[in-house]
Order: sequence, then structure tokens, then C-alpha cells
Amino acid sequence: MRAMIFSDLITSKNSALALLGTTMLIAIFIAIPTGTLYGAIGACAAMVPFMYLFSISAYDEQNGWERYRLTLPISRRQVAYGRYASMLVVCVCSLVLAIVLGLAIGLVCDMLPAETVPEGVRLSNAGVGEVVGTALLTQTVILFVATLVLPFILRYGMTKATRIAPMLLIFVFAGVCVLAGNTPVGAQIESFVAGLGAGEMAALVVGVIAVVLALYLLSSLVAARLYEHREL
Repeated sequence: MRAMIFSDLITSKNSALALLGTTMLIAIFIAIPTGTLYGAIGACAAMVPFMYLFSISAYDEQNGWERYRLTLPISRRQVAYGRYASMLVVCVCSLVLAIVLGLAIGLVCDMLPAETVPEGVRLSNAGVGEVVGTALLTQTVILFVATLVLPFILRYGMTKATRIAPMLLIFVFAGVCVLAGNTPVGAQIESFVAGLGAGEMAALVVGVIAVVLALYLLSSLVAARLYEHREL
């Protein structure tokens, strides 16, 4: 599995610097017009792993690499688990990048004159905890998306999965929007969250992350089983 992880990461390193530069520019250009750090941090935290997920999956189908890889001393389960592990590594790296970039933008804006940048972009107004929380929340959502999408990609390939996965995501997020909207359930959730203290909110965030990680692990087991029976 370690060989698979290194293979994925080495494959994506050629575009990593370009993606990193693009991400930093997008974060800056989102922060200033919107007047808040949160959008910039969310874009930075989401863009890198999201692009990685689909680019590395698309690369599998180029030049017969997916078939050739199976001739190497790597089992299909190792391929599946390695893909999940490399995605998790990229998520952690992009989380750190988003936090560092958000703090850096906020600190630089703190040193600028009051009339030159919006107040919401200053770290003194946004808050370090909010910066970290935004990055964590975004990364948790991306990991949940990977949890849903990766089994389809490993079972059907990137080309066929693009016909199925988007519909699944639309249905899932539409259901979440309905549940969290102007419904009794949504109002109860909002009231519950609003009544939490700082410590309870932190515990809730940790719990959500733990649940998503557990689902991610379960997804990897399902995906490995599906990939074993896939005809290439």
C-alpha cells in the first residue's frame, strides 16, 4: 500500500506547484472582494484535494496505466487502500495550507491601514479559532464527498463514475439542505447548536470529524471489495 501512496503522490507532484500558486491567488482574490477570510480559507481547503481526487483518478485511465499497474506486485486491495490513504494525506496537507494561508493573509491585512482592506479580512476580527474551524469544516465536507465518490470511481472508472457520482452528490446535499432549511428539524438543529458553549461546540466538531473518518474507513472497505471484482 505504501508503494501505491508514493505512486499517487509522485504522479501528482508535477502539477502540485502550479495548483499551489493558483490556490494562493484564488484565496487572495476571494478574500478582498468578499471582505472575509472565511471564503478564502474554504476555497483553499477545498480546491487542492478536490482537484487531486479527480485528476489522479483520470490519470488511471490514461495510457493503460490502470491495467499495467496490476502487473506489478501490488494487490487490488492495496491499490484501493492506497488511493484512500493518499487522498487523506492530501486533505491533511491542504488543511495545514489553508490555515497557514488564512493566518498569513489576516496578519498582513492587520498591518495595513484601516481604510485599505475590509475589516473582515483582518485576523484580529476574523479570529484564529474561526480560521481553523472553517478549514476543518471545509476539509470534513471534502472528505465526505470522497467517501461517497471513491467507491464509484474504483468500481466503474473515472469516465463512467462521472455519470453516477454527481447525481448521488446532488441528492445527498439536496436532502441536507431540505433537512437544515425552514423545517422543524432544521430549527431544532439550529437551536441546539446555538445553545452550545465553546467546549461543547469543540466536542461536537470532533465528533463530526470522527464520524466522517469512520465513514471514510467503511467506504474504503467497500471500495476495495468492489475493485477486486472489477473487470479491466
